[in-house]
Amino acid sequence: MTKDFKLTKKDIAGIAILVVFVAFFTILLNSDTGECQIARPGYKCASAKDVMIEHCSYWGEFECNTDADVSLPQVEWYIQNLCNIASEDYQLDCSNLKLACNQITGMTTCPIGV
Repeated sequence: MTKDFKLTKKDIAGIAILVVFVAFFTILLNSDTGECQIARPGYKCASAKDVMIEHCSYWGEFECNTDADVSLPQVEWYIQNLCNIASEDYQLDCSNLKLACNQITGMTTCPIGV
């Protein structure tokens, strides 16, 4: 008792449309936009540049003097790691974090030589 199973042209067209639909949305949802380099609280993503600018600006409030506040060694450590991530895209000199902060912010956030 075997029945021959035959697909009509309508069935094949429906399956093809379903495959294209699933493939399109799989690619769309899994594509890398390049903007999600840093995971933020609440499942938010940000670029390394934006997060580095935030931290450099905070560090700059203390003239980039890490000894000025107890939180600043952690901020400086984080800036170093962000610089390592962002250096490929923005040609930053991560051996001098003050200079890197000035480069990424586009202003004198950290006085050099202090």
